[in-house]
Amino acid sequence: MTPASTLQFAVGRDPDGARVLHVRGEVDLATAGQLRERLLAEFTRHEHLIVDLSRAMLYDGAALRALHALYRESVRTRRQPPTLRGVRPLLAKALKATGMYSLFPRQDHSFSVALAARPGATQPTPLAAAA
Repeated sequence: MTPASTLQFAVGRDPDGARVLHVRGEVDLATAGQLRERLLAEFTRHEHLIVDLSRAMLYDGAALRALHALYRESVRTRRQPPTLRGVRPLLAKALKATGMYSLFPRQDHSFSVALAARPGATQPTPLAAAA
């Protein structure tokens, strides 16, 4: 990660009322803790959460551990895990290799673009750098 890189988050809403956490930036050892904290916080706040990873780069085990912490929280609270949207092929491959692919429901990113154009969908709030 370059010093100028940051991890950014935005929250929007789908027409069905689900909250969408948009993640943008590079998730690696330096930013995985921020990702984990934000995922868990949003999961706690919202009954139905979608995590849009279409603009995130998840490269290493630290990023996968952040997602696994989210899954463990869903098990602990007896809630359905959040839906992962916009999973890139490299992340899908890593999730399959680690056995995590089947832990989360997934949504194709092209579906999310169609939803955003529908009446009732709210645009995400501006992306803010993780503190």
